[in-house]
Amino acid sequence: MASTNFGQRFTRAAAKIPSAFGKNTTPGTTVYGRITNIGEQPKLKYGGAPGEVDIDERGNPIMQLFITIETPNGPRNLYPTSRMEQAIGQAMNAAGVTDFDPGATLSVTYTGPDPDNDKARLYTAKYTPAVTNSGGR
Repeated sequence: MASTNFGQRFTRAAAKIPSAFGKNTTPGTTVYGRITNIGEQPKLKYGGAPGEVDIDERGNPIMQLFITIETPNGPRNLYPTSRMEQAIGQAMNAAGVTDFDPGATLSVTYTGPDPDNDKARLYTAKYTPAVTNSGGR
């Protein structure tokens, strides 16, 4: 019988950055802070075993985007859906930028469920570019 090191499992779970929005998040909730990281990671399978990765029809892991922001309550991860990506894109357009960079400030507000699709959520966002060393934006 294989030995399982549950201590490692628990410490990995404790070190995981919490999600900014959960399934019980109420409309009007805003998460804001400085962007510290952006990347991709394997998407966990919805309803799967702990740590089980979702795979496509070819057996490859499905990747998901994550954005880590440093909030007043510590780091939080955003896992943008298409509607959140649209809100962030609109915020970047309003800020007059095309690059999404660590060091910028991002504010995302969950405004409520989409009236046309009860499984989808709507968001608004504000993006403030990081000030460069030369003092410009």
